[in-house]
Amino acid sequence: MASATKRTGTVRRKKQTQRGKTRKAKNRNQGTTKTAAKLFGDE
Repeated sequence: MASATKRTGTVRRKKQTQRGKTRKAKNRNQGTTKTAAKLFGDE
């Protein structure tokens, strides 16, 4: 059986990989630039 430290490190590494995944994917697909309507208040 693996040591507690080894297991903890593995769990933390996996969690770090997952963090922000949906946000980053959304930024890649939709971009972060605001629309002209939002920037200039157009309706």
